[in-house]
Amino acid sequence: MDVTASETRELALALHDLSWRITRVGPGQVGLEPLPASEIAVLRAVLDEPGRGVSDVAASVGMQPSNVSAALRSLVARGLVEKRPDPHDRRVALLHPTATSRGNRAAIESELTASLSEALAALSDDDVSALLRAVPAMRQLNAAVVERVR
Repeated sequence: MDVTASETRELALALHDLSWRITRVGPGQVGLEPLPASEIAVLRAVLDEPGRGVSDVAASVGMQPSNVSAALRSLVARGLVEKRPDPHDRRVALLHPTATSRGNRAAIESELTASLSEALAALSDDDVSALLRAVPAMRQLNAAVVERVR
């Protein structure tokens, strides 16, 4: 399918705006301080796949290892991520979410679900159906963007 530059721009801006709102609303609604986007990306990667090293996390989020390390310093200081030595190579640190970050994630995701449910209720049935049908395509788009950046 041929997509114009204008259509691509509109999609990119719509996805960016929605993502920005979601990452700002969730933590604030449950009384948590919103994290910078780089820290959110790193924290999600650690929550999704605990036990990876900095290089693996950097590759998965499309960031430089030095930027991931900077985000990790903050996340460790906030008590959201802990570093544990790799049992096979004690020089390497493996990243694990803390109980606090797992609890925060559950609270944030619950609030996001509630907020999104309210917002979806204000849309037409056709719009809600279109958004739900687009979820697999958005996941594929995300994977394609990640591959492009690697």
